[in-house]
Amino acid sequence: MTDSRLIVVTAAPGAGDPLPAAAALALAMGRGVRSGHSSAQPAGDAVVADPCANGSLRGGLLASGGAQALASQFAAAPAGIEAVSRGRLCFCVPREPMPPGREGVERRLAWCAEVYAGATGAPLVLKLGAGDLAPFVGHFGSDVNAVLLQAREESSRALLGMLVGELGASGQRLRIWRRQPGRLQARRALGGLEPGGGLGERATNFARLLEPGEGGVRPRPRASRRRQLEPEAGQALPLAIGVACLGLLLAAFLVALGGGAAAKGRAQRATDLAALSAARSMREDFPRLFIPALRGDGSPDPRHLERSEYLRNAEDVGVEVGAANGLPQDALRVSFPDGESFAPLEVRVSARPAFSVGGSSDGPHERRLRVVATAALAQPAAGPEVGAARAQMASGGGYSGPLAYRQGKPMRPDVAAGFDRMSRAAAAAGLSLRVNSAFRSDAEQARLFAANPDPRWVARPGTSLHRCGTELDLGPPGAYGWLAANASRFGFLQRYSWEAWHFGYVRGPDPCSTAADRAAGSSSDSRVRGGDGRDAGGSGLPGFVPAAYRGVLLREAARHDLSAALLAAQLMAESNFNPAAVSAAGAQGIAQFVPSTAAAYGLRDPFDAEQAIAAQARLMADLLGQFGSTELALAAYNAGPGAVSSCSCVPPYPETRAYVARIMALLDGAGELAAPAPALLVRLIS
Repeated sequence: MTDSRLIVVTAAPGAGDPLPAAAALALAMGRGVRSGHSSAQPAGDAVVADPCANGSLRGGLLASGGAQALASQFAAAPAGIEAVSRGRLCFCVPREPMPPGREGVERRLAWCAEVYAGATGAPLVLKLGAGDLAPFVGHFGSDVNAVLLQAREESSRALLGMLVGELGASGQRLRIWRRQPGRLQARRALGGLEPGGGLGERATNFARLLEPGEGGVRPRPRASRRRQLEPEAGQALPLAIGVACLGLLLAAFLVALGGGAAAKGRAQRATDLAALSAARSMREDFPRLFIPALRGDGSPDPRHLERSEYLRNAEDVGVEVGAANGLPQDALRVSFPDGESFAPLEVRVSARPAFSVGGSSDGPHERRLRVVATAALAQPAAGPEVGAARAQMASGGGYSGPLAYRQGKPMRPDVAAGFDRMSRAAAAAGLSLRVNSAFRSDAEQARLFAANPDPRWVARPGTSLHRCGTELDLGPPGAYGWLAANASRFGFLQRYSWEAWHFGYVRGPDPCSTAADRAAGSSSDSRVRGGDGRDAGGSGLPGFVPAAYRGVLLREAARHDLSAALLAAQLMAESNFNPAAVSAAGAQGIAQFVPSTAAAYGLRDPFDAEQAIAAQARLMADLLGQFGSTELALAAYNAGPGAVSSCSCVPPYPETRAYVARIMALLDGAGELAAPAPALLVRLIS
């Protein structure tokens, strides 16, 4: 079918669901269908297809006849398409969830081709995931009229620039919507009704640009100037000459302006790429900062990296990538905004390239512009892991021994230890594994089965191996290939060929056996018991701790049942063990207490190292008891308990997230983590 107007709608990461935008655009396109269109469907109706949707849809009571006719057509199509009508729209979703990975991409592509073939000339809007965009546009080719990307202001400029470049090179039109639709407008659009407001206006303007005309796009009507000039016959020629000269001057100005804007855009993209590349270098080198310089026998450890080398590597990469993308090396400058830190996590690349501007009597002349990009490493936001709400023993059928928690998900302790080893290896390969699901009681399985009563996808209560504490549903999808190739090295087996995310632990006792309960109950490995910081290691201290503070750290850690390494890593991050340190915000001493917190914990002299460490230990014991998570306790120490309690997460403050990431990396390097530090994320922040 060649007469369908096909639009692809997707969203940048973190920009929300683009389905309301897809529905609003489909409504606007339906309004624009001409009476002479070759479609057999009445003008005004359109199709919205979502190949990633799970579950059935409900139709609307006020659906138009055209939308109902479209839904009826799809009902007679292959069984994989479920269609309902709402207002003036026909919504299509798969009858069964699509598998992940490459197979899923191919299945979704074939499904969309079926929808496309069944649309019979009605406007069709495909809502896709960002990862599916390239293969879908490549498959449909010139049939795609345009691509709409929903993004937020803080979305990665590098991603947007790459999309613009790739789609422009293939001749595709791209529009980016940064304003999110209001709730009422979104609900109206999803109901097949005119959304109105800003969403309706943007959709109408976009659809108007896509209306077919003689040249492929209908030009906007312009008022004729001829009638205005006719009454002034004697002045028509001078006026026409004046208008022509003015037009030439304006054209020259616009050419110069456009050339400058294009040059700045190219320079900004090159600077963004340089900053991101430098930050990736820092991410790769970051763990090596915390490997001791000397081995136990006194010989140098080649894995150790000095701070100066860490920064120099990032600087070299930033300059190299910037130069490869057209920025002269002499115009580039790489700096580190948090350079005073013992382990900087931010990098800034600035440049002042020259570009030529024409149009003057003296010929082209040179101007300089300034572009800046800052990238940072950040730990992924921690989810709610409140210790008081977590069960310590499994119950409800199946496994009935103690539970260990990873990323807030319960599992058998030996499974947790196996996951730790596998997660570390994945992190070394640049992947951050995510636990989506682990132990589930029979009651939890019953609720899940009631919501999805299909045994092919959800096991019946009493039969799922998740009740045994040995099963993990892992992500993200980008890690499926790595897991398939490497999980067996750590004792995990992919249970079902059609579930790329489901892995069971097979090195320990059999699932749901008495031996498993006994083995877990007698485990003496404290490193897999709780994962809340109290179990994060024994009484040892990392080699970076000065001798003057080792005794007091071990004493206070034992007094408050804390990890001494955790306290030491905090002091390293807070003051680099400087008892006279004073921050710009007024924090004082080796543990950086502000006066109000010092008073609350009875700390009379923040510059007395022993007093400050004792107060630090009391404060951390309270925070670990309140939040039940090392990451959340550290975030509360830095940003305050109120900021953490409001979201049960690491607050989105760059300083706080960098603080948590540094300490977790220190603990990781010292071998003191109950669970591996998550891989640091690279983000473009300005």
